[in-house]
Amino acid sequence: MFNVQDCLSSSKQSSIDLDKWQQTVDLMSELYGSVNGSIVQFRQNEFNVVVTSSNEDNFLERDDSWPWEMKSFCRKIIETKKLLYVDNSLEDQYWQDAPPVTDGPVRSYCGLPIYWPDGSLFGTICVIDNKASQYSTTLLKMLEQFCQLITADLKMFCDYEELKSLALTDELTGLYNRRGLMILGEQRIKDAKRSKHIIGLTYLDIDNLKQMNDQFGHQLGDRCILTLAKALEVSCRDNDIKARVGGDEFIVMSVFDKDNEAPYNQVLRELSQRIIKNYQLFIKEHDPNGLTSVSYGGLIFKHHELHTLEEMIEKADQLMYQNKQSKR
Repeated sequence: MFNVQDCLSSSKQSSIDLDKWQQTVDLMSELYGSVNGSIVQFRQNEFNVVVTSSNEDNFLERDDSWPWEMKSFCRKIIETKKLLYVDNSLEDQYWQDAPPVTDGPVRSYCGLPIYWPDGSLFGTICVIDNKASQYSTTLLKMLEQFCQLITADLKMFCDYEELKSLALTDELTGLYNRRGLMILGEQRIKDAKRSKHIIGLTYLDIDNLKQMNDQFGHQLGDRCILTLAKALEVSCRDNDIKARVGGDEFIVMSVFDKDNEAPYNQVLRELSQRIIKNYQLFIKEHDPNGLTSVSYGGLIFKHHELHTLEEMIEKADQLMYQNKQSKR
C-alpha cells in the first residue's frame, strides 16, 4: 500500500500515469515559453522533482531534490498555500538573495500548491524560467486548470489504493487476508530467489476458540482473534508480512538477509514465543482462566528450497498441527 511520504517518482505504483504528467509539464513549458515546467512532491522535509519538462535547456532533472531549510519558491507555496508568481526575481527584494537565484538560473517563477484528497499538501506545480516573464491572467488561470488535472489524478490514485487495500486486508483485524498474503508473498519469494535470501514462515492458530465461542459468544471469540493480531503487530518486524488466513489462523512471512549469520530456526522460535507471550499478556483481561492458547509451526526456506507459497504454507501448517496435538 502506498504511503504518501513515499517518493512518487521512484515507487512501484502503477495507478498514476507519470507519462501523462510528463506530457503535461512539456505542454506547460511550451505554452509559457519557459525553460521548465515541473511537478514537485514535498515529503520527509524535502522537495523532490516527480516530472519536469524534457526541453534541452531545462536545468532541472527528475528526482532532483532540495531541503526544506533552503529558501525556495516551492517552500513559500507550502507555507502560504497560495499562488506564487515572481515575474523578475532579480528585482524582487525578497527573492534576489534566494539560492535558486544567486546560485541558480531562476529569474521567473509561477506555481500553485497541489493537495492530496485528504487535504494534506502533495507539493507544487510550477513554471520556471531563466528570464523575466509577463504571464497574462489567462495563463495564470490555465495553470490552475493543470493543477486541477493533477489533483484529480491523485484522487483517483488514492481511491484505487483504498479499494486495493480493502481487497487485500482482513476486515476484522486490518492485517492482510489470504489474497493479500498470496500476492505479496509470491513476490517476496521471487525476490528471495533472485537475491538468495532466506524466508521464514510461521503458522499460528488459536487453541479452543470454538469452545470460547460456544461458552461466551462470538464477540469474545473475536476479541481473541483481535488480541492475536495485536500480538503480531507488536512482536514482528515492520517488513514482515502478517496475515489472517482463516477464522483463527494467522501467518507471518519473514525475509532474512543471506549475509546475516543468525541461526534462523532459533530466530523463528523466538519470534513465535514472543507472539505467544504477548498474546497471553493481552488476553488475560478477556480470558482470565487461560482457556485459549496459541499453537505454532515455523519453517525456514533457503532460496534454492523455495517452491510455491501454498506448498510452504502447507508444510508450516503441518508443524503447527503437530504442536497443537502435543498439548492434548
